[in-house]
Amino acid sequence: MANEKIEFTALGVYGIGYNLDRLEWAITTIESPTELAPFLGNLRWYEQVRSFEDIGWEAKGFHDKLSSYKDKTVSYSDKNALRDARARWDALVRERLGNLYLVTPKSKIDPKHLMGGIEGFLSEKCLSVLKPIEKIDLFEACGCILIGSATAAEHISLRATESLLRRWYEYKTGKKLSRRTWGTVLNRLAKEYPENKRPKEIALLGYLKQRRDEVAHPERVSSLTEAEATLMNVCCLIEGIESVLAEGQASQASTATLPTPEPQQPSVEKTKEMGNSEPVED
Repeated sequence: MANEKIEFTALGVYGIGYNLDRLEWAITTIESPTELAPFLGNLRWYEQVRSFEDIGWEAKGFHDKLSSYKDKTVSYSDKNALRDARARWDALVRERLGNLYLVTPKSKIDPKHLMGGIEGFLSEKCLSVLKPIEKIDLFEACGCILIGSATAAEHISLRATESLLRRWYEYKTGKKLSRRTWGTVLNRLAKEYPENKRPKEIALLGYLKQRRDEVAHPERVSSLTEAEATLMNVCCLIEGIESVLAEGQASQASTATLPTPEPQQPSVEKTKEMGNSEPVED
Protein backbone atom coordinates (compact mmCIF):
# COMPACT_ATOMS: atom_id res chain seq x y z
CA MET A 1 0.00 0.00 0.00
CA ALA A 2 1.19 3.51 -0.81
CA ASN A 3 0.80 4.82 2.75
CA GLU A 4 2.28 1.79 4.48
CA LYS A 5 5.43 2.53 6.47
CA ILE A 6 8.44 0.22 6.52
CA GLU A 7 10.73 -0.69 9.41
CA PHE A 8 14.50 -0.55 9.66
CA THR A 9 16.52 -3.71 9.20
CA ALA A 10 20.15 -4.17 10.25
CA LEU A 11 21.18 -3.30 6.69
CA GLY A 12 18.97 -0.21 6.79
CA VAL A 13 20.70 1.02 9.97
CA TYR A 14 24.05 0.65 8.24
CA GLY A 15 22.67 2.38 5.14
CA ILE A 16 21.49 5.56 6.83
CA GLY A 17 24.85 6.00 8.56
CA TYR A 18 26.65 5.44 5.28
CA ASN A 19 24.45 7.97 3.47
CA LEU A 20 24.97 10.62 6.16
CA ASP A 21 28.74 10.16 6.01
CA ARG A 22 28.74 10.47 2.21
CA LEU A 23 26.60 13.59 2.43
CA GLU A 24 29.07 15.19 4.84
CA TRP A 25 31.89 14.50 2.38
CA ALA A 26 29.82 15.83 -0.56
CA ILE A 27 28.92 19.11 1.21
CA THR A 28 32.63 19.77 1.85
CA THR A 29 33.99 18.87 -1.60
CA ILE A 30 31.25 19.36 -4.22
CA GLU A 31 30.19 22.77 -5.53
CA SER A 32 27.89 21.76 -8.40
CA PRO A 33 24.21 21.52 -7.33
CA THR A 34 23.45 18.80 -9.89
CA GLU A 35 26.33 16.68 -8.54
CA LEU A 36 25.40 17.33 -4.89
CA ALA A 37 21.67 16.59 -5.31
CA PRO A 38 22.07 12.77 -5.72
CA PHE A 39 23.60 12.51 -2.25
CA LEU A 40 20.26 13.74 -0.88
CA GLY A 41 18.25 11.49 -3.19
CA ASN A 42 19.12 8.45 -1.06
CA LEU A 43 17.99 10.24 2.12
CA ARG A 44 14.67 11.50 0.82
CA TRP A 45 13.29 7.96 0.78
CA TYR A 46 13.41 7.79 4.56
CA GLU A 47 10.01 9.50 4.51
CA GLN A 48 8.73 5.94 4.05
CA VAL A 49 10.44 4.64 7.21
CA ARG A 50 8.50 4.77 10.46
CA SER A 51 9.89 7.34 12.95
CA PHE A 52 12.27 8.81 10.35
CA GLU A 53 9.72 10.50 8.07
CA ASP A 54 10.76 14.05 9.05
CA ILE A 55 14.34 13.42 7.92
CA GLY A 56 13.07 12.15 4.58
CA TRP A 57 10.75 15.11 4.08
CA GLU A 58 13.50 17.65 4.80
CA ALA A 59 15.99 15.81 2.60
CA LYS A 60 13.39 15.77 -0.17
CA GLY A 61 13.09 19.57 0.06
CA PHE A 62 16.86 20.05 -0.28
CA HIS A 63 17.01 17.51 -3.10
CA ASP A 64 14.28 19.25 -5.10
CA LYS A 65 15.88 22.65 -4.56
CA LEU A 66 19.33 21.54 -5.71
CA SER A 67 17.86 19.66 -8.68
CA SER A 68 16.30 22.89 -9.97
CA TYR A 69 19.16 25.21 -8.95
CA LYS A 70 19.72 28.14 -11.33
CA ASP A 71 23.37 28.84 -10.50
CA LYS A 72 26.34 26.65 -11.38
CA THR A 73 27.53 26.49 -7.78
CA VAL A 74 25.68 26.09 -4.48
CA SER A 75 25.55 29.32 -2.48
CA TYR A 76 27.36 29.68 0.82
CA SER A 77 24.08 30.12 2.74
CA ASP A 78 22.52 27.00 1.17
CA LYS A 79 25.61 24.96 2.00
CA ASN A 80 25.48 26.13 5.60
CA ALA A 81 21.78 25.27 5.82
CA LEU A 82 22.46 21.82 4.41
CA ARG A 83 25.43 21.33 6.76
CA ASP A 84 23.24 22.23 9.77
CA ALA A 85 20.48 19.91 8.57
CA ARG A 86 22.93 17.05 8.13
CA ALA A 87 24.26 17.51 11.69
CA ARG A 88 20.69 17.57 13.04
CA TRP A 89 19.75 14.42 11.12
CA ASP A 90 22.80 12.63 12.49
CA ALA A 91 21.78 13.52 16.07
CA LEU A 92 18.16 12.43 15.47
CA VAL A 93 19.24 9.12 13.95
CA ARG A 94 21.52 8.34 16.88
CA GLU A 95 18.77 9.16 19.36
CA ARG A 96 16.01 7.20 17.62
CA LEU A 97 18.11 4.17 16.83
CA GLY A 98 18.74 3.90 20.56
CA ASN A 99 15.14 2.68 20.81
CA LEU A 100 15.59 0.09 18.05
CA TYR A 101 16.57 -3.40 19.19
CA LEU A 102 17.81 -5.96 16.69
CA VAL A 103 17.44 -9.65 17.49
CA THR A 104 19.37 -12.46 15.83
CA PRO A 105 17.04 -15.50 15.70
CA LYS A 106 18.56 -18.87 16.55
CA SER A 107 15.63 -20.93 15.29
CA LYS A 108 15.95 -23.76 12.79
CA ILE A 109 12.72 -22.54 11.18
CA ASP A 110 13.36 -19.85 8.58
CA PRO A 111 13.00 -16.51 10.44
CA LYS A 112 11.31 -15.02 7.37
CA HIS A 113 8.44 -17.47 7.84
CA LEU A 114 8.22 -16.68 11.53
CA MET A 115 8.14 -12.95 10.80
CA GLY A 116 4.94 -13.51 8.83
CA GLY A 117 3.26 -15.21 11.78
CA ILE A 118 1.14 -18.35 11.48
CA GLU A 119 0.06 -17.30 7.98
CA GLY A 120 3.48 -18.43 6.80
CA PHE A 121 2.79 -22.05 7.79
CA LEU A 122 -0.88 -22.72 7.01
CA SER A 123 -3.01 -22.64 3.88
CA GLU A 124 -5.92 -20.24 3.50
CA LYS A 125 -8.32 -23.15 4.10
CA CYS A 126 -6.68 -24.01 7.40
CA LEU A 127 -6.51 -20.38 8.49
CA SER A 128 -10.21 -19.94 7.77
CA VAL A 129 -11.24 -22.52 10.40
CA LEU A 130 -9.25 -20.91 13.22
CA LYS A 131 -10.95 -18.69 15.74
CA PRO A 132 -9.45 -15.20 16.19
CA ILE A 133 -7.99 -16.08 19.60
CA GLU A 134 -6.37 -19.22 18.14
CA LYS A 135 -4.75 -17.14 15.39
CA ILE A 136 -3.49 -14.63 17.95
CA ASP A 137 -2.00 -17.40 20.10
CA LEU A 138 -0.16 -18.99 17.19
CA PHE A 139 1.01 -15.63 15.84
CA GLU A 140 2.47 -14.80 19.26
CA ALA A 141 4.10 -18.24 19.42
CA CYS A 142 5.97 -17.40 16.20
CA GLY A 143 7.12 -14.11 17.72
CA CYS A 144 8.32 -15.84 20.89
CA ILE A 145 10.40 -18.30 18.87
CA LEU A 146 11.97 -15.40 16.97
CA ILE A 147 13.29 -13.82 20.16
CA GLY A 148 14.22 -17.14 21.80
CA SER A 149 11.40 -17.31 24.39
CA ALA A 150 10.90 -21.04 23.96
CA THR A 151 8.80 -21.84 27.05
CA ALA A 152 6.36 -19.02 26.30
CA ALA A 153 6.14 -20.10 22.64
CA GLU A 154 5.37 -23.72 23.53
CA HIS A 155 2.87 -22.80 26.23
CA ILE A 156 0.84 -20.51 23.98
CA SER A 157 0.92 -23.00 21.07
CA LEU A 158 -0.54 -25.62 23.40
CA ARG A 159 -3.23 -23.22 24.63
CA ALA A 160 -4.43 -22.89 21.03
CA THR A 161 -4.32 -26.70 20.73
CA GLU A 162 -6.64 -27.14 23.72
CA SER A 163 -9.18 -24.86 22.07
CA LEU A 164 -8.91 -26.85 18.83
CA LEU A 165 -9.32 -30.13 20.73
CA ARG A 166 -12.57 -29.04 22.33
CA ARG A 167 -14.02 -27.77 19.05
CA TRP A 168 -12.99 -30.90 17.17
CA TYR A 169 -14.59 -33.15 19.77
CA GLU A 170 -17.89 -31.29 19.55
CA TYR A 171 -17.94 -31.22 15.74
CA LYS A 172 -16.77 -34.85 15.41
CA THR A 173 -19.17 -36.35 17.95
CA GLY A 174 -22.03 -33.85 17.90
CA LYS A 175 -21.86 -33.72 21.71
CA LYS A 176 -21.46 -30.57 23.73
CA LEU A 177 -18.71 -30.38 26.33
CA SER A 178 -18.93 -28.85 29.73
CA ARG A 179 -15.63 -27.69 31.18
CA ARG A 180 -13.28 -30.69 31.14
CA THR A 181 -9.54 -31.28 31.35
CA TRP A 182 -7.53 -32.10 28.26
CA GLY A 183 -7.07 -35.69 29.39
CA THR A 184 -10.79 -36.20 30.01
CA VAL A 185 -11.71 -34.89 26.58
CA LEU A 186 -9.08 -37.09 24.93
CA ASN A 187 -10.34 -40.17 26.77
CA ARG A 188 -13.90 -39.45 25.72
CA LEU A 189 -12.83 -38.91 22.14
CA ALA A 190 -10.84 -42.17 22.10
CA LYS A 191 -13.89 -44.07 23.38
CA GLU A 192 -15.92 -42.82 20.42
CA TYR A 193 -13.86 -44.93 18.01
CA PRO A 194 -12.64 -48.52 17.92
CA GLU A 195 -8.86 -48.62 18.02
CA ASN A 196 -8.56 -49.75 14.40
CA LYS A 197 -10.73 -46.83 13.23
CA ARG A 198 -9.34 -44.15 15.52
CA PRO A 199 -8.27 -40.92 13.73
CA LYS A 200 -4.49 -40.45 13.77
CA GLU A 201 -5.01 -36.94 15.15
CA ILE A 202 -5.96 -38.48 18.51
CA ALA A 203 -2.43 -39.87 18.85
CA LEU A 204 -0.99 -36.46 17.93
CA LEU A 205 -3.22 -34.82 20.54
CA GLY A 206 -1.98 -37.35 23.08
CA TYR A 207 1.62 -36.36 22.35
CA LEU A 208 0.75 -32.66 22.62
CA LYS A 209 -0.96 -33.31 25.95
CA GLN A 210 2.28 -34.80 27.26
CA ARG A 211 4.08 -31.66 26.11
CA ARG A 212 1.46 -29.52 27.86
CA ASP A 213 1.93 -31.45 31.10
CA GLU A 214 5.71 -30.97 30.93
CA VAL A 215 5.51 -27.26 30.09
CA ALA A 216 3.06 -26.71 32.95
CA HIS A 217 5.64 -27.95 35.47
CA PRO A 218 7.00 -24.91 37.37
CA GLU A 219 10.62 -26.06 37.09
CA ARG A 220 10.46 -27.07 33.43
CA VAL A 221 12.08 -24.89 30.74
CA SER A 222 11.51 -25.63 27.05
CA SER A 223 14.31 -25.71 24.52
CA LEU A 224 13.94 -23.79 21.27
CA THR A 225 13.91 -27.09 19.37
CA GLU A 226 10.98 -28.32 21.48
CA ALA A 227 9.05 -25.10 20.94
CA GLU A 228 9.57 -25.28 17.17
CA ALA A 229 8.55 -28.95 17.09
CA THR A 230 5.39 -28.22 19.06
CA LEU A 231 4.41 -25.37 16.73
CA MET A 232 4.93 -27.58 13.68
CA ASN A 233 2.91 -30.41 15.26
CA VAL A 234 0.07 -27.99 15.97
CA CYS A 235 0.14 -26.98 12.31
CA CYS A 236 -0.04 -30.67 11.33
CA LEU A 237 -3.01 -31.10 13.66
CA ILE A 238 -4.84 -28.17 12.10
CA GLU A 239 -4.25 -29.58 8.62
CA GLY A 240 -5.60 -32.97 9.77
CA ILE A 241 -8.80 -31.68 11.38
CA GLU A 242 -9.47 -28.77 9.01
CA SER A 243 -12.25 -30.58 7.11
CA VAL A 244 -14.12 -31.47 10.33
CA LEU A 245 -13.88 -27.94 11.70
CA ALA A 246 -14.99 -26.52 8.35
CA GLU A 247 -18.04 -28.80 8.30
CA GLY A 248 -18.86 -27.82 11.86
CA GLN A 249 -18.61 -24.11 11.09
CA ALA A 250 -20.76 -24.51 7.98
CA SER A 251 -23.36 -26.42 10.00
CA GLN A 252 -23.44 -23.74 12.68
CA ALA A 253 -23.72 -21.00 10.06
CA SER A 254 -26.64 -22.69 8.27
CA THR A 255 -28.44 -23.28 11.57
CA ALA A 256 -28.00 -19.65 12.54
CA THR A 257 -29.52 -18.45 9.26
CA LEU A 258 -32.58 -20.68 9.32
CA PRO A 259 -35.78 -18.58 9.72
CA THR A 260 -37.61 -19.07 13.00
CA PRO A 261 -41.08 -20.47 12.27
CA GLU A 262 -43.88 -18.21 13.44
CA PRO A 263 -46.30 -19.75 15.94
CA GLN A 264 -49.66 -20.60 14.35
CA GLN A 265 -53.08 -20.83 15.90
CA PRO A 266 -54.60 -24.30 15.62
CA SER A 267 -57.44 -24.63 13.09
CA VAL A 268 -61.04 -25.36 14.06
CA GLU A 269 -60.71 -28.91 12.77
CA LYS A 270 -57.52 -29.41 14.79
CA THR A 271 -59.12 -28.17 17.99
CA LYS A 272 -61.96 -30.60 17.55
CA GLU A 273 -59.49 -33.42 17.10
CA MET A 274 -57.84 -32.31 20.32
CA GLY A 275 -61.20 -32.66 22.11
CA ASN A 276 -62.24 -29.03 22.06
CA SER A 277 -65.86 -28.38 21.10
CA GLU A 278 -65.11 -24.79 20.14
CA PRO A 279 -62.19 -23.07 18.45
CA VAL A 280 -59.62 -21.29 20.62
CA GLU A 281 -60.42 -17.59 20.78
CA ASP A 282 -57.71 -14.99 20.29
